[in-house]
Amino acid sequence: MGTIPLIRASYLFPSTIVIRNFVVSPTKTVADNYFLALTLPSSATEQLINWRATALPADAGIPVAREQLYMVLAWMNAPSASQLVRLQPLIASLQSPSFTLTLNDAGYWPRSGQLWVGCRPAPRELLQLADLLRSRVARVGCPQPAFPFHPHITLLRQVPASIRLPGRDFSWPITCQNFSLMSSRYQRGRLTLNTEHCYPLFDR
Repeated sequence: MGTIPLIRASYLFPSTIVIRNFVVSPTKTVADNYFLALTLPSSATEQLINWRATALPADAGIPVAREQLYMVLAWMNAPSASQLVRLQPLIASLQSPSFTLTLNDAGYWPRSGQLWVGCRPAPRELLQLADLLRSRVARVGCPQPAFPFHPHITLLRQVPASIRLPGRDFSWPITCQNFSLMSSRYQRGRLTLNTEHCYPLFDR
């Protein structure tokens, strides 16, 4: 993926703390939720949207918005400013390698009603990166799911159990050269996303 420019946090408060251009408040949570994710180049996003439109019925579920087509690696539910400050050096010190993943799989989770695309097999570097990030997020007090990491990008939500998955007749390689810390907040019924910081992955 191409380099993603740093976007400073949108929600600033008095007496903010600035650490390497990452801005947090010492007393308030900057946004409801934070997560670390792989974002997609625009070409891959277009491929996913086109495949969803042509391979799946129009009434199959609620399409995930273009800007929400990313792969979550670790999740933080309403972290405090102190947790974010402690997390920053733990993430910035990582020297994880870049890698290429290939989107070539699709599936459906009946319990959550999600239809997703993913990669099979997942690159070892991707699994190691997710494990490192989850362990560091857990270290600052943000629990991670007990189930194993399953690399995926959600395409549809509230998908009925009667859905029939189309054939996995696609193979889209994506070069991953960075990952992002992102924040999300619901305001007046709308989800607002911000890229708070971008972290590089390093060539072998």
